[in-house]
This record gives sequence, structure tokens and C-alpha cells, in this order.
Amino acid sequence: MDKLCPVCNGLQGITEQCPICGEILLDGGSLQNYVGPYSPYMESDIDNKCIHLLFCTECGYDVRATLKLVSI
Repeated sequence: MDKLCPVCNGLQGITEQCPICGEILLDGGSLQNYVGPYSPYMESDIDNKCIHLLFCTECGYDVRATLKLVSI
């Protein structure tokens, strides 16, 4: 079975609020899009996970969110 990220593939949205100002955090996409699949900055335990960068346009807060891949 193949596995995919539900957010990257539009099956699920991000609805987390910024802990600083309360605005809805925007999805900046998969962290892998920024650093590449063989980057030394990626966590070593990323099997079955997709790490997204979430950010707030109002106050500049950002955070990484670890999402579990789903089987298709």
C-alpha cells in the first residue's frame, strides 16, 4: 500500500490557531520542499510522517507540525 500526506494531497486542512494572536495558521507546505530529501537538517525519524511549516501572517509566529501519513 502507498502512503500519502493528507494535507499535501488536499484531503485535510490545517485549522490550528496561533498561540500568540489567535489567527489561523497558514500551511507553508512540507518542510521537505524547503530543504530537500537528503538534507542533514531533516529529523532522522520521518518514516510515516510529513512535517509541515505552519506560520502566522499577523505576528510572524511559525511552528513545525508532524502529520501522520495515511494508507491508500
